[in-house]
Amino acid sequence: MSWLSRATILGGAAASAYLGVSAAFALRLSRRSRRMPLHDDPSSVGLPYREVSFNSRRDFADPEHVLKGWLILPPGAETTPVDRDTRWLVIVHGDGSNRADPQAGAMGLAQAMWELGYGVLMFDLRGCGESSDGDFTGGWTERLDVLGALDYLVWLGADRSRIGVLGFSLGGVAAALACANPGVAGAVVTDSAYSDFWSTIKQRSGMMPWVAELVRPGMDLMLQMLMGYRLGEVSPEQRVSEFDTPMFVIHGEMDGYVPVVHANRLARALGISQSDIDGGDCDGLWITPEAGHAQAFRTDPSGYVRRVSDFFDRHLMD
Repeated sequence: MSWLSRATILGGAAASAYLGVSAAFALRLSRRSRRMPLHDDPSSVGLPYREVSFNSRRDFADPEHVLKGWLILPPGAETTPVDRDTRWLVIVHGDGSNRADPQAGAMGLAQAMWELGYGVLMFDLRGCGESSDGDFTGGWTERLDVLGALDYLVWLGADRSRIGVLGFSLGGVAAALACANPGVAGAVVTDSAYSDFWSTIKQRSGMMPWVAELVRPGMDLMLQMLMGYRLGEVSPEQRVSEFDTPMFVIHGEMDGYVPVVHANRLARALGISQSDIDGGDCDGLWITPEAGHAQAFRTDPSGYVRRVSDFFDRHLMD
């Protein structure tokens, strides 16, 4: 056998191994159990609600997903279609959780916003809670679930300009990516969201920089083939610098899961000055002292509700 034949065989084997490892990594990242059973509902905090289901928004390569949720009509409302003047809050949970998101305190937040006159929609992302199965894509296809929730409220009669979206962690990423579409919602709040998916993967895997540069092309290829997206597409930091939807970034100062640097990067992309970022509490950014991952509401409930409601009141009113 000639040296050229040996080199060709070795090169082919190396390429096959590289792609095999990339495929295994992509599948391990995307196809894992994320369901947490529901052990709560809005009645536990005295809220009237109805069980609802709706479809995610369709995308070219993405099948339709049936999503389950709770619709909490605003105080005094009993029927649909809803009043177009009603302000709405869509709450989007984090990865491995469900619409109740007990870690983040989503139920308590829903109660507080309802008492301020908001209608609330809480729902399970694909592959979570009681919604239909779906792969984890870091927020890329999950954004279609957020768009489906917004479409559902509009179908009920809501005005998009009066709908606010608040997402925790992965839900914040999905909310930011969804609201990059012009005119889909009136305002968005991200809580503990990462600024870039690939940066998060590198951080959590502990890869050396040269290893990361080596594996990324294979990861991109396999994710594109198997899941229909590339890592660079899942970058709220890049997307929010290009859209006009008002956005407020919340992050826990002590977050060890998604470090606070991600909030700073999002804030810079929004055009917030470095002095305001350093202060940690301004119109578009709140770094919550002593709060961990998605713990800002539990750490300072009154401060959280005040800031969030002030933000939405400014942007969801005429």
